[in-house]
Amino acid sequence: MSTKQAQAIWELCRQGFQFIAEDAAHCWRSGQRFQLADCESKRFNRLLTTLIEQCNWEIERVSNSPFSHHRM
Repeated sequence: MSTKQAQAIWELCRQGFQFIAEDAAHCWRSGQRFQLADCESKRFNRLLTTLIEQCNWEIERVSNSPFSHHRM
């Protein structure tokens, strides 16, 4: 798990979204994007939304690389 992903998980937990944090961690560990439901994303502040977007970008970058069998 990258530093950015750990930060997003920590921030989700800090704001009381432990179950969502678990879902996000599972997705990122599996090399998949974490997709928020529209009703969930409206509950998050801009910092958290941006962190999740950056983590998803990292996942896409790694999975599209020629060395995609290497995980973060």
